[in-house]
Amino acid sequence: MSTPGAISRISCEKARELLTAGPCQVVDIRDAQSYLLGHPSGAEPLDNSTLANFLQRANREQTTLVFCYHGNSSQQAAHFLHQEGFTQVHSVDGGVELWRQQYPDLMEAMA
Repeated sequence: MSTPGAISRISCEKARELLTAGPCQVVDIRDAQSYLLGHPSGAEPLDNSTLANFLQRANREQTTLVFCYHGNSSQQAAHFLHQEGFTQVHSVDGGVELWRQQYPDLMEAMA
């Protein structure tokens, strides 16, 4: 687990534990088409067109889980959110692809 005020890289298992333990903000930074085809349950898309709105309404103290394809780009996004004042930001290692394999019941699709 991360220390307060830091970002961390966590496993899909740890992300699931955090989701089970209490409210989390979950963001998916992949492209819109990938998001529509399937994303972690409750995740909202986060890209240049949604960023300003997210930053206005997000709870910077709440645990925030950042998903990308495989867990690489989410590290940079988590770092950015930390710079924007988010105190508990976690990049999920393995990204949506590993999440889909481990927790297919915790995926939703819009298309």
